[in-house]
Amino acid sequence: MKTFAIDTNLLVYAHNRDSPFHESAKRFIETVMNERDQNGSLGVCIPAQVFIEFISVVTSNKLKRPLSISQATAIVQDYLDTGITILTQKDSYVDNAIELLEQVTSRKTIFDVAIAAILKDNQISGIYTANVEDFEGFTFLEAVNPLSQ
Repeated sequence: MKTFAIDTNLLVYAHNRDSPFHESAKRFIETVMNERDQNGSLGVCIPAQVFIEFISVVTSNKLKRPLSISQATAIVQDYLDTGITILTQKDSYVDNAIELLEQVTSRKTIFDVAIAAILKDNQISGIYTANVEDFEGFTFLEAVNPLSQ
């Protein structure tokens, strides 16, 4: 089974009841967080950066009903308690990020490049995201929008 990373936007939609994608994202997250292989392993992982981005977004005053920091960190803790694999930077991270930055033309994709570099560091070749276009051009990476299926 191929392991896919979960992008920030799916977590935000799943936990932001005001999002028009809330119900479908919530169902998707619940499904993938409950699917395990014969060894009991999840088929998904989450880059550590995604949790930081998640907390930043769901606590923003730009939302109609932002979460408090303690509510957001409790959600992250719930994910950690599942035993999901958390991806972190390796020694090759900066080299990977520089290589991937050479493939983009816009500064606004910098955080997506950072996630892609962590995925490359950890030999993860798939990401579930609502914004597949953000990861186009990274030839090692398959981006899938589970909300459009």
